[in-house]
Amino acid sequence: MVKASLIWLNYNSLGFMDIALKSIESVLNLDFDDYEVIVVDNASSDGSFEKIKEFVEEKRPSSVRVKFVRSNANRGYAGGMNLGWEAKDPKAKYVAFLNNDLIVEPNSLRELVDYMESDEKLAAASGLIYSSYGKIYSAGGYGAENWVFGGICRGISEDECLGVDKRHYVTYADGAYMVVKADVIKETCPEGKPFIDETFLYLDDGLLGLMLWNKGYKVAYAPVKSGFHYSSLTTSRHGIQLYYAYRGSTVMMNITKTRLNPLKHLYITRRLIGYLLLSLVKSQKQKDYVTIINVTVNGLRFTRFIRNKVGVIELKKAPYVPMSIIDVINDLIFSKKIGKITFEMLKQTKTDR
Repeated sequence: MVKASLIWLNYNSLGFMDIALKSIESVLNLDFDDYEVIVVDNASSDGSFEKIKEFVEEKRPSSVRVKFVRSNANRGYAGGMNLGWEAKDPKAKYVAFLNNDLIVEPNSLRELVDYMESDEKLAAASGLIYSSYGKIYSAGGYGAENWVFGGICRGISEDECLGVDKRHYVTYADGAYMVVKADVIKETCPEGKPFIDETFLYLDDGLLGLMLWNKGYKVAYAPVKSGFHYSSLTTSRHGIQLYYAYRGSTVMMNITKTRLNPLKHLYITRRLIGYLLLSLVKSQKQKDYVTIINVTVNGLRFTRFIRNKVGVIELKKAPYVPMSIIDVINDLIFSKKIGKITFEMLKQTKTDR
């Protein structure tokens, strides 16, 4: 059996400790030979790290190697996962990244690795991830021509997600639980690490997927029931979701080339002017609108740094969601999105057919 390192990231999880402990327990009991678990803690200050460490030391099977890595600061998803990456077994062929609010299925890692073994060009994969209320959280990730990224079939049932029982190439693997080939990451990513430390949050899995496609590798959804995700328990509790989501989307808009590139400035201007007008209206969300304006400006500044790291990446080299003229008009004028994205809506690249 090939070796694998699984990186499990924690930050101030005391408020949902029951789920965090179920998550780490599921990781310790995977049906997979010869793997290690790397518990990374992002400088938690609520006592959650100590509770998790005690739990792991008590519950750890003798066959599973466990490493604890504690950061001296909160480095977000990107920096935290990179710390785990640096601590992994150098012989590990595969590395899995896992959130602390996702409970994994016992067979998932073995089945995902088996899929990836079948294609040397397949560099990253994720499976079928359910939300905590039973609908689909993600069947892989998509990128659309209007720079919207998200989970395929998110929020719908398996019956509504045609093709969910088949393998598909996708824009990116979902960072809540994804598996990558270590050697490919070392070869293709800046500084040989999967993520860019400074991005912190929400500029990680989508960017990684596009970098891999642009370097000639592939990313896939595998029909493997992978686990249940209690989404955003960390980010929503600490009030950082809005900031990093809009900063990330602004950067992706500026480094990702699509057919809509001539309209890119319209999209950015609409965001700035639209939220400026909304910020003048007294409402509960007034502060949020001001934050979005400031974050968009910060994202434009941050773009130069990221572009120096990865260059310009082309969406058309990956599977993507195309937009018609009507879609663009509805999006620009009425802010009307396409809706739930399914596999049928993904346009595949020529090399994938």
